[in-house]
Parts: sequence; structure tokens; C-alpha cells
Amino acid sequence: MRLTAPSAGTAVLGETLADLRAEGRRERVLDMERRLRPYRLACYGVLAAALLAMTPTINGGWVWIVPLSLGLGGFAVADHFMVSSSRPAAWVAAAWGILPLLLGGAVLASGGPASPLVIWFTVPAVTLGARFDPRGTVIGSVYLTAIFLASTVLPHPSQAADERQLLIATAALIISTVILSGALANSERLHRRRSTLDPLTGLFNRNALEQRLAELHGQRSGVTEGLSHALLICDLDHFKAVNDRLGHSAGDAVLQDVAYVMRSTLRAGDSIFRVGGEEILILLPGAPRRDAVEIAERLREEVRERRPIGVTVTVSIGVAICESATVDTDDLIARADLALYAAKDAGRDAVVVAEAKV
Repeated sequence: MRLTAPSAGTAVLGETLADLRAEGRRERVLDMERRLRPYRLACYGVLAAALLAMTPTINGGWVWIVPLSLGLGGFAVADHFMVSSSRPAAWVAAAWGILPLLLGGAVLASGGPASPLVIWFTVPAVTLGARFDPRGTVIGSVYLTAIFLASTVLPHPSQAADERQLLIATAALIISTVILSGALANSERLHRRRSTLDPLTGLFNRNALEQRLAELHGQRSGVTEGLSHALLICDLDHFKAVNDRLGHSAGDAVLQDVAYVMRSTLRAGDSIFRVGGEEILILLPGAPRRDAVEIAERLREEVRERRPIGVTVTVSIGVAICESATVDTDDLIARADLALYAAKDAGRDAVVVAEAKV
């Protein structure tokens, strides 16, 4: 992840915070889907078992295999592509959007308003609030309701009138499910925003970084007194290969060990944040250039020598020093990010100090 791009003039702090929030939303979507995946498969298994039991009496017989397989396939494709996408929510929305269509087709094929599958419109409603923001939840609710009506009431209005009790009860259940799941999801989002610790590593998280950057921006830097502020962006080299070769649990263990090493290497008063994946940002208050470089080199060496879970892990570090009278956090992040690029281009396992702001 890159926190921001360099700008020609003085960068605006709000742009940096917006980038952080956008990346936070991306990571939340990926984390949510990882957690939902086994439960989603279990849910499909339950539905398949129910359909097997109903096959002798349901209209259309074995035709239900087609929509169930397409639903599974849609999420399998989304799972594959969302990891490398800058907008994983779009893949989730596409996969989710297929479900009501498939369900609507299955309802039409199995009796329309009298279909025993009508009640299953509540299944996609359950995850609406958890997967999408309030605007997306409203759009999804309208979409789901439209397909519900199109597959039950519109094709067979007289039959729908006969089944009105079932349809009204199902519609009420869908709406109630969306409202309750949305309320629970909003509560969870609020809790996450208020939380300041990364649960995996115990480091400060993105929310804490946003607060600290807002506090620091515009403060006197201490340059005139021989002090300064430094910002380090650290990125573990070839971390994806560790996950691919040894599995995500091994990758988590590496992150935890590296976080411990870094935290124990820093001075009292330094702040360390996990800002996404394998990227860690460190603020060094009152650190002139020489001290910041020494700390960065010590971090690099300690990580390399640690060998968590018996694997050699290296880190590339970009360093930016505040050399103006007031702290411009956007400028620090932009220059540290460029320095990190340079460290990667230099062969990794390196520390590069950004050029002074002109």
C-alpha cells in the first residue's frame, strides 16, 4: 500500500487521511470476506441439503443445481480477484448481486408465489448490512425487493393474491433482517473506528495513526533547537511469498514477531502503527537525521537477525526528516514513501533517506 502520492505544493492533510480511510475500507472488505467464507460454504451446504430433501416434490426437480452452482461460482471468482483489486467491494457486490437473480429464477421455475423457495430471499438480506455501507445497503434492499416482486407478484398477480399472507410475511422478514443486520454492522464499524489497536500485532492501528497525524500536523518541529521529527515507512520484503509458501497462519506469526522486535527496539515515546498488510509506519518525535537513520538501520538489522519461525525476513525502510519550522505530515509521508520505493529498487533489505523538501 502507498499512503499518498507526492504533490507539487504543500500537501493537504485531509488527502492523506482520506487515503488511509479508503485503504482501511478495502482491508475491512477483505477481512470480512475471509471471515465469512467458511460460513458461506456451510450455508450453501445447508441449502443444498434442504433442496435434496425437497427435490421429489418441488417443481423443476433437479434444476436447482444450476443456480446453486452459479452462486458458488460467482463468489469463487470474486474471492480470487478481490485480493489484488483496489476495489474489492465491487467484486463482492457483483457476486452478491447474482444471488437474488438466481433465486428469482429458481422461484419462478418452482411455482412463483407458491414456491417454497420464496422465504429464501431473506438469505442475501442477512449479509447486506455487514458487507456494504448504508448507501449500498439501501441500493441492495431496493434491488432485492424488486427481484422479489418480479418473481412472485408481477408474473402471477391472481396467484400472488392467494398467497398474500406468505408474501407479506416474507417481505416483512426481508425488511426486518436488513434493518437489524445494518444496525449491527454500523455498531461494529463504530467500534472499529474507536479502537486504536491492531488485534494481530498489538501495534497501534490506522485509526490511531489518523488521530496522531491530525495532532502532529502544523506543530513546531523543533528544528531550531537541533531536534526534529522523523517518519519511517517499513515494508516486509517478499511477504506474499511467505504467505503463499507457508500459509497465512505462518504469515501472521511472522508479523507478530516482527512487530515485537520493532516495538522493543524503539525508544520510549516513539509510536509504531500497522497501517496495512505488511506495512508499518513509525513516528520518531525529537529525532534528528542521524538518530533516525541509526534507528532505521537497527530495526533493519534486528528484523533480519530475528528469523521468525525459522524464516529469513528482511525489511525495506523509507525515512523522511522534518526540516521545516512546522510539521507537514503529508510531506513526510510522501517523501518517506518515495524513499521506500528507492529502497525496494535498490534490492530491498535497505534503508533510504528521502531528499530534503525544497
